[in-house]
Amino acid sequence: MDDIGFILTTYLVTFGSVALLAWRVISRGRSLARQLPDEDKPWI
Repeated sequence: MDDIGFILTTYLVTFGSVALLAWRVISRGRSLARQLPDEDKPWI
């Protein structure tokens, strides 16, 4: 139980990094989709 602070900090950093990466990828995808003409968007 001596290492619980290290373990929790590591989990926090890991999940925070994954969440930040996911947010960045989704944000960049939306930004690029706005620049694409409608006829080139197969999902519409």
